[in-house]
Amino acid sequence: MKRLLIASILLLTVSFVFSQKATLKEYTKNDGVTAVTIPKNMLSLFPKNSNITYGGINVAEFVDKLSDVNVFASRKDDVASKLIKDATEYMKIGGYDNLVSMKTEKEETINFYIKTTDEYISELVLIVQRQSKESAVMQLMGKFTMEDIQEMIASAGK
Repeated sequence: MKRLLIASILLLTVSFVFSQKATLKEYTKNDGVTAVTIPKNMLSLFPKNSNITYGGINVAEFVDKLSDVNVFASRKDDVASKLIKDATEYMKIGGYDNLVSMKTEKEETINFYIKTTDEYISELVLIVQRQSKESAVMQLMGKFTMEDIQEMIASAGK
């Protein structure tokens, strides 16, 4: 009986986590959302000296450390608000650590979240909310060091 209860709880937890993982991907189907997914093989085509900037971060500087990039953005008030709410909730449930929150000179609120392994940072999520209600979520997946993340944060605040 105990095993059945433990197995049921584990199964519910796993299914809940996987259903949450799909939350952001669901935005690829929403009207009013621009969704971009860039897999590793496409990332390898970007020249390292290019200027691919998002949220003040020059992504090209870290392209060799990336395995996948997902960007979800919206300019529609209701969709943008839901995107930010869902992404923030996903960070809480998914075991992400809030690394830093900041307001920029451009009146943007930026939140950095990381997911770590024992050896490296496997994911950086950047949630940007602008005063104009234009909002975006950017997931950078790969193998990063804390120094990489510090460089990203420093450049994003400019």
